[in-house]
Amino acid sequence: MMLRVLFVSALVLVTSGCGSGEGSDQGENTPVGISERPDNSTCLAFDSSGSNAIKLTPIASELDFSSPILMLPHPSLSDIFYVVQQRGRVYRVDLSDNTRTTLIDLSEHYSLSTCGECGLLGMAFHPNFIENGYIYFSFTENASDMTSYVARFESSDNGQTLRSDSGGDLLRDNLIEVSQPYSNHNGGHIAFGPDNLLYYGLGDGGSGDDPDNNGQTISTLLGSMLRLNDDGSPASGNSVPGALPEIYAYGLRNPWRWSFDSETGDLWLGDVGQGQYEEVDIITSGGNYGWRCYEGMHRTGNSCTSTGPYIAPVAEYDHSEGISITGGYVYRGDAIPGLRGVYVFSDFGSGTLWGLRANGSGDYDRETLLESGRNVASFAEGPDGELYVVTFSGLFRIDPDISDTDSDSVPELLSQTGCVNPDNPTQPASGLIPYTVIEPFWSDGADKQRFFALPNDTYIDVNAAGDFLFPDGSVLVKHFYLNGAIIETRLFMKQAEGDWRGYSYQWNETKTDAVLVAEGKDVDYSGQTWRFPGSGECAQCHTSAADFSLGLETMQLNRELIYPQSRIRANQLQTLTHINVFSAPLSDAHLSNALPASSNDNATLARRARAYLHSNCANCHQPGGTSQSAMDLRFTTALSSTQACGQEPLNGDIGVDNAKLITPGDASMSLIYLRMTHSGEYRMPPLASNLIDTEGGALVQDWINSLTSCD
Repeated sequence: MMLRVLFVSALVLVTSGCGSGEGSDQGENTPVGISERPDNSTCLAFDSSGSNAIKLTPIASELDFSSPILMLPHPSLSDIFYVVQQRGRVYRVDLSDNTRTTLIDLSEHYSLSTCGECGLLGMAFHPNFIENGYIYFSFTENASDMTSYVARFESSDNGQTLRSDSGGDLLRDNLIEVSQPYSNHNGGHIAFGPDNLLYYGLGDGGSGDDPDNNGQTISTLLGSMLRLNDDGSPASGNSVPGALPEIYAYGLRNPWRWSFDSETGDLWLGDVGQGQYEEVDIITSGGNYGWRCYEGMHRTGNSCTSTGPYIAPVAEYDHSEGISITGGYVYRGDAIPGLRGVYVFSDFGSGTLWGLRANGSGDYDRETLLESGRNVASFAEGPDGELYVVTFSGLFRIDPDISDTDSDSVPELLSQTGCVNPDNPTQPASGLIPYTVIEPFWSDGADKQRFFALPNDTYIDVNAAGDFLFPDGSVLVKHFYLNGAIIETRLFMKQAEGDWRGYSYQWNETKTDAVLVAEGKDVDYSGQTWRFPGSGECAQCHTSAADFSLGLETMQLNRELIYPQSRIRANQLQTLTHINVFSAPLSDAHLSNALPASSNDNATLARRARAYLHSNCANCHQPGGTSQSAMDLRFTTALSSTQACGQEPLNGDIGVDNAKLITPGDASMSLIYLRMTHSGEYRMPPLASNLIDTEGGALVQDWINSLTSCD
């Protein structure tokens, strides 16, 4: 297998021994590699909030939410918002004192679907809620098959509870009922428009490439925006000739979050793309928005049964900047005057907040407002027009940033960052702590050196899974080498309020310094294309589900390293404990557990393959991750619980009929292996890699072929 160790230099040496990745003994006489924690006054996260003048302010931060996907205000009570969780619970939150009560948990009453894009997906109040008490929910439910519903419920106490009949059953009127052929692309957002009619966005029914052509078929409700009366009957005025009367517009893939401009009434929608492009649409009556013929502004390779005309998106971006658009709102508040009239939206994968601003010529210019580093699932608009952000790591209000820091605070040269020796930037600053991992992430064959820096008098928390949780101000530093020559240094910084942001520096030809790469780009090095990622690309891999700092977890660091400061070979966890970087002692489980290295022939084939998948795939493929699938590829998850073995794919079979994610005994019918070794747009990993890891692919192939079942 290709050597996956640190590039050996005068800085850091790695060894085998317990570095083979099968645990280590922690005795009283175990040596440590550093005698004391280094002082760090230079390598600190710099504020790059810039002149865009917004920040995310946490709200209700002491309240925990599980997969929140929606937030909306009470129709008449200030400070009262409702937070919708995907698995069925709806909280009534009072922001004046940060308390909450449960409006309802629909999972206690109905068999809600539990796949990655299923469950409780939408909520809306009737325009006359104060008089009639009507509340609408959109959700998927499992009976014999999965079905999407829009149902109407009642509240008799101004939105504190839902009414039940004398037998305790909720009063429920099913208004719309749509059978789902697959488990993804359910859309599900609902809202009343300025015309007091109910709008409902439905995805194309799922799988990849819309195999049933639902997006262009107007005899099905899938892939469409529906417009309904408040009782679920089709509204008059829907103008798609020959279409089902509910269809207001069509040609949509997965309309995840859309909204009406509170001033103009325009309907803005974020339509999630497939392999390459995400798009923003302004939806009009009768419009055909192109899917499956077009993805963004680009013709797909799919056959197309219609000739249009198609309405092009007002904006698009490719998957170097994000992987799953989250539609937002046109800002109409007063707190940020420079943002008025700007459409604010984000991406679930990268967490970047963008604005679309009319340029006076009929088009829109896109500007980056903030790199949040969070999984943005939804936006909310308060009664005052101020905007809120719903993420898997908490709720936030978008506020003006009145700090004095401007966009020039990001140094142009690596030597100016304080994280390297300014006289020799290939060497670390004195406050950095070196580390290595047992199973590295594949980076097109590059060797790496790794360091982290902590602000003085701060400490690392370690969660139950062993992930390192860094304090604000921390910096992760990684050098990349090809053929022994340094080409790139990446800084990953934890800003205030928990935001992580990544920065890439490209080394000059003389290797005397490195220059900031403002946007992602590809560079040729002796015939090999190397990807310098943009900040949004960093956030797509460094996910909140993986607690951002990839590789920095106890079972990855439970190995030995020869420390350059002392030339002593020592276990990293023991050394880090000795120099007092942890906020609390590590548990016995953390100290005794180690990931096996995929190159360790003494480990079983299954453990080696699962270690490889843990390092290379689980950052996205785990609960709360950015993947559209429900796979959990963490090393500690039993194969039968990964939701991969024997499972149908959600995003197409890349032309291999009847392929499963993992088909025991047959890697040629297993999409995990096939996508690892695929050279096209469906390849995994989808970002920052141009070379296939043939040896990693062979390992996974051998493992799958050895399986006899999913147990």
